[in-house]
Amino acid sequence: MQVIATYRTKHFISTAILATLFFIAGEFSDADPEGRHFNYLAFHNPPYDTLIRGPNGTFTTFGASLELVKWLSAKFKFTFNVSLVNQTLIEKYGTHEASFYQLINEKNVDGVLCSFYLTMDRVERMDFTSHTWSEGFSLIVPRPAEESRLFAFIGPFQPTVWMLICISLFVFVGMMTLFTWFYNRQRWNNLGSATVETESPKNNQQNSDGHKRNDSIQKSVFDNFSSYMIYVINIMTNQGCQEAFSRTSFRLLTGVWVLCAMVLVNSYTGIVTSSLTTPKMKPSIGSLEELAASKDIGVLLRHDTSIGEQILKATSGVYKVLGDQARLHPDQILGDPFTLAAKLETGRYAYPFLRTFAIAFVGNQYKKDGKCRFKGSKPLPISAGYYSWLYKKNSLYTKVHSRALMDLWESGLMRFWVNTQPTIPKADQCFADSKPRISRLVPIQLSDLTSAFLILGIGIGLATLSFVSELIFFRLNRL
Repeated sequence: MQVIATYRTKHFISTAILATLFFIAGEFSDADPEGRHFNYLAFHNPPYDTLIRGPNGTFTTFGASLELVKWLSAKFKFTFNVSLVNQTLIEKYGTHEASFYQLINEKNVDGVLCSFYLTMDRVERMDFTSHTWSEGFSLIVPRPAEESRLFAFIGPFQPTVWMLICISLFVFVGMMTLFTWFYNRQRWNNLGSATVETESPKNNQQNSDGHKRNDSIQKSVFDNFSSYMIYVINIMTNQGCQEAFSRTSFRLLTGVWVLCAMVLVNSYTGIVTSSLTTPKMKPSIGSLEELAASKDIGVLLRHDTSIGEQILKATSGVYKVLGDQARLHPDQILGDPFTLAAKLETGRYAYPFLRTFAIAFVGNQYKKDGKCRFKGSKPLPISAGYYSWLYKKNSLYTKVHSRALMDLWESGLMRFWVNTQPTIPKADQCFADSKPRISRLVPIQLSDLTSAFLILGIGIGLATLSFVSELIFFRLNRL
């Protein structure tokens, strides 16, 4: 009997201990959300979540986050309502920090209708679930504009080639002028000797003839130089011209120039058509380093996003360069998504953010303008962002929701909800690789020949200026 009593006592004690443990565990276990009512905050977060304001404080919201809450509500049989983030707090802290402030300080707020990137600051202030979304980053950049074809006629040759052509041109014209001057001087000397032998010696007449001969030689040198310059240019432009002398040395010199000009002209004409008619685009931006080096495109940052915080807090590397550039222009650091989208649409800025946002923005702009004004870069070499839902610190419902959200992520429903949002219009042509394609021949347009008419206009202007100068000089000499 004593043994039985001892056994019963031990069994009772064990049962009491187990009951106590179960009671203690029950105190710290997750609460059942069934029958509960949850209040969530919402804000405009395109393309994942869209919020449209109506009159008298009314609004409509839809998106992947709302579908997620509906899924949780159906699974755990709870009710919920959605309210707006306080606009005064948004203007003071920014959209994200305003929602965090209300979640932490207002008792009737249970969560935020959005997924957030986890930072140490956010983890310390709020509870977080398993990730509901994961995605890489890319740049939204304006598509490079077409370079001006005003000076496209220079394109077939490099600047060094043009410099050597100019040097060669003046060398040949100089040699031709030198040869001609030598021939003419020899002829004038022969004529002068004959005149001295046949005419009576008159010093004044001889001096006068000498001055006239020198003036004639100097004038002929200038005339020969200008005419030979025209001759050389005519050869280069396939206009042709009659040679000035029949001497062998002169023919050899001009023959070499004709042969050289033939090679240069044929090389030039073989490329000039494509230089004039093929559009050449300005360099494209595809990385953070290229964005930092760009003089034309600035960077837009949201101070309340993960990548915005990383860039603004960086102390070295390309992040610091971009952060310094943004701080020089405070209007490029924003917290309002509407303002950011408006500035991004101007085409003067680039914005680093999630890949889905880039696809949606490019598609919306294509739908609006009918052409691809923007493009998304290739994925940036940044670790993919994992985004979780946030609840109040020490919330009784965080763990149970977290386990359910892990099942939701594994099912692929969240990605399906995001990809089927009406705020992500398709614009495949804006993301296709631009490869050269063979197309039918089209007439050369006026824009292709702008450089030719520019040269014509400059020539007419210089000729007019020269004519006016000669007229003024002539009238001054008559006074």
